[in-house]
Amino acid sequence: MAKLFLFGIGGTGSRVIRSLTMLLAAGVEIKNCDTVVPIIIDPDARNGDMNRTVELLKTYARLRKSLQPAPAVGDFFHTDIKTLSAIAQTGSGDVKDAFVYDFGNINESFRDYLHYDRMPVESRHLVDLLFTPENLASPLTVGFKGSPNVGSVVLNGLMGSAEIQAFANNFNEQDGDRVFFISSIFGGTGAAGFPLLLKNLRYPDLSSGQRLPNEKALREAPMGGLTVLPYFKVNPSAESAIDSRFFITKTKAALSYYETNLRGLNSLYYLADPVTKSYDNQEGGANQTNGAHFIELVGALAVFDFMAHSKAELQGQELFFEYGLEKDDRPVRFGSLDPDKSLQLLGRALTRFQLFATFLTHGLPGTMDAVFAKTLQLPAEWKHDDFYRALRELLDNPAYGFTPWLKELAANDRSFAPFQLGSADYNDLVYGQRVETGFFDKGIVTNSLRKSLDDNATKVGHPTKPGQFVELFSKVMRETVDSKIKGF
Repeated sequence: MAKLFLFGIGGTGSRVIRSLTMLLAAGVEIKNCDTVVPIIIDPDARNGDMNRTVELLKTYARLRKSLQPAPAVGDFFHTDIKTLSAIAQTGSGDVKDAFVYDFGNINESFRDYLHYDRMPVESRHLVDLLFTPENLASPLTVGFKGSPNVGSVVLNGLMGSAEIQAFANNFNEQDGDRVFFISSIFGGTGAAGFPLLLKNLRYPDLSSGQRLPNEKALREAPMGGLTVLPYFKVNPSAESAIDSRFFITKTKAALSYYETNLRGLNSLYYLADPVTKSYDNQEGGANQTNGAHFIELVGALAVFDFMAHSKAELQGQELFFEYGLEKDDRPVRFGSLDPDKSLQLLGRALTRFQLFATFLTHGLPGTMDAVFAKTLQLPAEWKHDDFYRALRELLDNPAYGFTPWLKELAANDRSFAPFQLGSADYNDLVYGQRVETGFFDKGIVTNSLRKSLDDNATKVGHPTKPGQFVELFSKVMRETVDSKIKGF
């Protein structure tokens, strides 16, 4: 069972993982992988972006657990998502069943974290040279406030943790396991955590006494990374230590460091966007919930691209990638994407899933008397079964659901708005792709779609009712979109 260990470092890491989860829900195939194991690293335990991603992952995992055996390749929810604890065969120790690395709720200043007042005077002088008084006074409860020099000190403690030990214990290169890092380069947590983790996994300091299991496998396994350059700004605030005027300066400094010191990565993906919307200046906490951004969606594509390369293609290589649109559009539609790569991955899969979500909202309530609904026992189970509850949460939860995610993407700048959101007219589902074939009816419930569901309801072969539901809707939505919506 090939696993992808996905390290999401800092707020950008969480936001990219949110987009990746949506694509996996839509059935986008991730090659050379059966299970994705997200490990989110963020010292800000109340971070809004992190926590809504965690809730999404928990919902997906709960939903996916009902789909055993796995849905077929290309069907919705084909790829499994599990916590580190759930896949652990050995060395699980004190690892919690969670998607987030446990920092133990650091509730002190950086000065106290260093035990500054107990240091010898010479050591204090050295610390004073390396860190400003503001750095030392900064509370760590909300992360590192764009200061990677602070983050590198705190994050260095990761390597002796139960989580990293459990990860290494359960890493199996022979099964095809891989590692991918997601981080930004212009903040604090990501800029510090990415190179630190890579160095310690690839080239650990043997003199430190902290040895990882499976060191040889970790040295030789494919590893990739996404580093996100500035793609937004924050509003000026005298009360915040974060100032987006310095994002580019920090990026240049970090890139200079990466050029010399970032070794052992098989594939590195760079992303940025000069279109920079300004967000509220939140140093962290529950109020840090930035709307989903197109760059984060593209960041998720980097994971698919990395996994599509065979181990032989990556062995001994240091590959570097950038991303470009087919058309520099605002907003971005499907026609803005490279037709041979991005559109092939996103177009049909997202359209099928959006048609699926639209039908469940607008069509299903009026079709509970249909053959397919009775075959799947939907009249009795739709409102109460745990699987369907999780499905509705994943689609519609206002904090992290699929439909709110699409709305956030459409409202951002640069926006990604391929769908007519809120419309129950399936003919106008995709911008620029009005269907005039007569397959769809103009009303909320389409007779042709209902007939297709009825005709296929008795042909699905999954042994469970949730599995039959996913198999049926995946098949019908695939046939509907592939035959009637052109241009993908």
